Amino acid sequence: MRIKALKKVESLIELEFPSSSDAEIVFRAIEPEIRGSPSERTSTEIESEGNILKISITAQDTTSLRASLNSYLRWVMLSNEILELKNLKN
Repeated sequence: MRIKALKKVESLIELEFPSSSDAEIVFRAIEPEIRGSPSERTSTEIESEGNILKISITAQDTTSLRASLNSYLRWVMLSNEILELKNLKN
């Protein structure tokens, strides 16, 4: 029996924020992390369109994809929590 290995795996995450301003703030907060950490096993694209933040990840294997997803989603969640705290003060 011969099993063909996956050549690559991809994921597209679209996150909706209450406003385009919130999406842009989170985009700017996590963009340096994505741009500044090149990996041989994954490549990531990020963009903000209106109130939608899109993160596209291409990885060589599912382990790399999962690790990247976990990291980027944690950064998004942290950025969003900080934004919510800021909005509570206003």
